[in-house]
Amino acid sequence: MRHATDYIQFYPTLRCNQSCYFCFNRSLPAVPDMSVLDFTMLLNTITKLSVKTLDIMGGEPTLHADIVRFVQESEQRGLHVNISSNGINIEILKDILRSGEKVTVGISINDWYTFNYLKTFIQESRPVVKTVYETSTDHALITNILQLHPKRFYLIYRDVMSNDELHMVVPFFKFMSSAQQKFYAASNISTIYCSGFLPDKEQHAELAAVRCPAGTTKLGVMPDGSVYPCNLFFGRKEFLLGNILHDKFDTIWKHNDLGFFRTFAGNKCPRKSCELHMQCHGGCPAQALFLTGDIAAPDPRCL
Repeated sequence: MRHATDYIQFYPTLRCNQSCYFCFNRSLPAVPDMSVLDFTMLLNTITKLSVKTLDIMGGEPTLHADIVRFVQESEQRGLHVNISSNGINIEILKDILRSGEKVTVGISINDWYTFNYLKTFIQESRPVVKTVYETSTDHALITNILQLHPKRFYLIYRDVMSNDELHMVVPFFKFMSSAQQKFYAASNISTIYCSGFLPDKEQHAELAAVRCPAGTTKLGVMPDGSVYPCNLFFGRKEFLLGNILHDKFDTIWKHNDLGFFRTFAGNKCPRKSCELHMQCHGGCPAQALFLTGDIAAPDPRCL
């Protein structure tokens, strides 16, 4: 077994200036922003391991007073840094883009107001752009985003937090076929989804033998240093693995709760006629837990 993850999903803050209806962080408990001292401790720990990438998420990370410093210090330590933002603080994002060649800025656009606000920034700075894909997605909006020639464009498979939201999402196989039929003609477009559906075996061969990447190629870290299998489990005490600021990483890495994620016993999805069934690992365990109460159930978004 490997001795550490490849990348960390890191929330420097849980604060946000928006309240998007599709955001899975909207019910998280309040936690103070991570301090500079604690972030230095975090860097000291992960740069001694095999961690290659720091995915900075949130919350809105540009609301953190020291976010530019966090990005710069991470890049100087040799880490690749991906930062996801709603794009509200354009000047901070420009400073972040100047931090180094290993830094990527991704912005979310899901409505025309945000598109018009960020249009010039996209044309001048060419960040990555992401849009959540659901039943009501405006395809004209996507077409207009692509005409601005962002560095790359991603369709994100929508997370849902309750069964009342299931009508807003399409089954995964339809998401993939729709993306391919409607948008893949553009060379810079791709998709983002839980690798619990289709593991990235080309980049990480070991994912063929695990339920999903949680606890193998990724871990999630909250502003207070608490560690979870991935960011979707943030705030759920039964999945708390420890604290990266206080506990030995080896203790966190060998936590018994990671055993489920590191084991794959076959796709339990009853939709066996699906063209992806033989490749799929059953979807996202977090989504199964949220929607059925059973982490081992197949992803309800496909059913």
